[in-house]
Amino acid sequence: MIYFDNAASTYPKPGSVSKSVGNWLKNNGANPGRSGHKPAMAAGGVVFDTRVLICKLIGMNDPENIAFVPNATYGLNFLIQGILKSGDHAVTTDLEHNSVLRPLKLLEKKGVNFDAVCVDLYDDNKTVENILKSIKKNTKLVICTQCSNVCGKVMPIRKISAALPDGVKLLVDGAQGAGIIPTDMKADGVDYYCAPSHKGLMGPQGSGFIAINNDLFEPLIVGGTGSESFDLDQPDYLPDMLESGTLATPAIVGMYEGIKFVLGLGVENIFQHKVSLVKYAVNALNGLDGVITYVDPELSCFASTTCFNVSNQDSDQVGEYLAENDICVRSGIHCAPLFHKKMGTEKTGMVRISFGCYNTEYEIDQFIKILKKYLKK
Repeated sequence: MIYFDNAASTYPKPGSVSKSVGNWLKNNGANPGRSGHKPAMAAGGVVFDTRVLICKLIGMNDPENIAFVPNATYGLNFLIQGILKSGDHAVTTDLEHNSVLRPLKLLEKKGVNFDAVCVDLYDDNKTVENILKSIKKNTKLVICTQCSNVCGKVMPIRKISAALPDGVKLLVDGAQGAGIIPTDMKADGVDYYCAPSHKGLMGPQGSGFIAINNDLFEPLIVGGTGSESFDLDQPDYLPDMLESGTLATPAIVGMYEGIKFVLGLGVENIFQHKVSLVKYAVNALNGLDGVITYVDPELSCFASTTCFNVSNQDSDQVGEYLAENDICVRSGIHCAPLFHKKMGTEKTGMVRISFGCYNTEYEIDQFIKILKKYLKK
């Protein structure tokens, strides 16, 4: 099997990740932050250690400003719906995932307005200009993916943050960037950042995090935190404010090992590896008659992910053939409707190939051989 679906979830995981999760489930089932016995204290310790490691990964100083969530979708909802109120305006882009677009659409019913601006895939200055043109007096938040989940476009986060007027906060969706793109929240000027464990961080599914480098906001979910238990109001400090209920400790244990693996390889090394695979794949695809590609990695930076179609074919047909031949890709709309509208692929979708740490040029060559067989059908 050749696995090219890492933008959905990375596979295989490092051996240290699966081993650590198994050992935890076997040896410790305690709830962190709820009791004073040794297993509970150990659980609290590993949760705190993971916060510290996340800070090292993304350039944060205070581990208390890291809050765990079930996944990036929950994190984005917590942030978007917690920050924006009636009368506010937000700006986002046409590269965004439905985890951004649907919360914004929901908030329209509550008096929040938003604009989704055009991203120029090859001119970052135009993208920044388009964002600035959409800023209004009541704009409170700009929401931007760090890297497109469809075409792999790496967004100019630092340029965007530097151009924003005072009072406008920047929320970055790091679902396709964390552990892949070198990140420094303070240097990049990012106010809020969220990411899942199971993608570039090489951890298991079931956990993610929010990083807060600015103001607090209203929590969407309240309940037991193990702190201030006589007070019926939710704690107003981090991370307790955002961590109601039991954390997914086994997944956090795996996240810790995944981040250790990523830091051991070096995020910059991972980034360069994946950028090179994208270039190699696009060049190979461009050599096939009847194949349509949508980006030129020689003209801009595209990391981890790229997409293509076969002329006059629905992307699902191509994806099914590849699956039958043990090539794992994802076809369809990829929860990114505005990008497909931008590219004119609303009806056909696209075939997405997305690379992980373990993928090689040899695997791309094997994939191309199988795709050639499909083209001859």
